[in-house]
Amino acid sequence: MLFQIVENIFDLYPEAVAHPVNSIGLSHDLLSKKIKRIWPDYYRDYARACLRKHLEPYRCYHYQINALFGTNHIMTMTIRNNWQEKLKQESMRETIQSFIQQCHEQKITTVAIPIIESVPQKWLESEIENEAKKYYHNTLNTVYLFNNC
Repeated sequence: MLFQIVENIFDLYPEAVAHPVNSIGLSHDLLSKKIKRIWPDYYRDYARACLRKHLEPYRCYHYQINALFGTNHIMTMTIRNNWQEKLKQESMRETIQSFIQQCHEQKITTVAIPIIESVPQKWLESEIENEAKKYYHNTLNTVYLFNNC
């Protein structure tokens, strides 16, 4: 599996973009603002799911984008229950397991993941790689890492 650090993920058009969020729908980071502007339908569905309490913490949810080219999937990663919660290694591990499972089910080959604050990049890479090895026919080939700004 190839890990590559990139500056602007929106110039690459990966097959999927990971969107780390909380379960209550409050996101004021720059990635969320860009996603809201680029894919308003996705963001509206995310906000509704939060209001209806449909998102479980530490899970990953797949959203299909019906685009002719470019990014076709958004992987909503609920890394926190609320915005005040501190990230824990065990909860991140649970989220990554769900994330890799969704990538496997959707047969995703390239994904972009923002570097999450307080999560060491090497740890994130090793967890993704270890989890992907559990699947016999792993389709995930390239993981783009980018700064969430």
